Amino acid sequence: MSCFTKGAVVLGVLAASAGWQTRAADDPVSAADKALVAAFEKGDKAALNKYLDTDFTWIDHDGIMIFRSDALALGMKPLVGEGEGVDIVKHPYGDQVVWLQAHSGKNYASRFWVKRAEGWRLLHTAEISVLQRENRVRPTFDIPCNNPCKQLPIRTVDKVQEAAMAGWQEQESGRQFWLKHVADDNQTVSTYGGQTAPKKDRPNPPPPAPGTPTVGAAPVLFARLWTFGPETVVMVACQPTYGEKAYWASRIFHFQHGTWQMAESYHTYIQASGVMTEVQGR
Repeated sequence: MSCFTKGAVVLGVLAASAGWQTRAADDPVSAADKALVAAFEKGDKAALNKYLDTDFTWIDHDGIMIFRSDALALGMKPLVGEGEGVDIVKHPYGDQVVWLQAHSGKNYASRFWVKRAEGWRLLHTAEISVLQRENRVRPTFDIPCNNPCKQLPIRTVDKVQEAAMAGWQEQESGRQFWLKHVADDNQTVSTYGGQTAPKKDRPNPPPPAPGTPTVGAAPVLFARLWTFGPETVVMVACQPTYGEKAYWASRIFHFQHGTWQMAESYHTYIQASGVMTEVQGR
């Protein structure tokens, strides 16, 4: 190999490396996330005020919802930040929403970054520490899916939210609709289940045993929605599970492949919650 060829190879490698570093440095969400994590660790309220959205909420691993002002007053620290031993996954949705997950061991944190007029802001974060599932109380009778399948305690404020919720209601109405409305790369994370495989790789559940009651999806007691462009909706909802504790669900719905799909879903169970049961006929 000539000296010229060797020099060209070295320059090419350096150029590629510089290009990668430039792309990483130019990624505004990654830069904002690192700055925000550092600000939380240092208690730098000036930086926190810069990056936290006015609607910011934080669901910690115990399932406690904390609002922006309280998070600042409490001096809270992220369950999972960034650095050695932390896996970071980032998914953009449209040009206004980026979902970022930080994962280390049994701990997960999702951070919902949204683009506002003044720049990228953290709208919501949900944390999960995976626990061993507790004994569940299974209903002994059928429970129909009225909420959320047929009605929701939500006032949608635009056509985008209305369409996203219609897709989600259909999703919760049966396995065939779940297959349609859950994104192929969706990996749901929950306190008592950890992170699932991507939806496209999950095996079909076994058929229920004869006589097993049909139990509808967990109802919604509270939800708030945010619209970002014509194709993305962020949702935070509180849902009690039949025979289990209630959980906070943090989700992203995105219009893709010709339909609304649930792209991200975090279920943080509320440790102080009681177990919900239902009396038949009431």
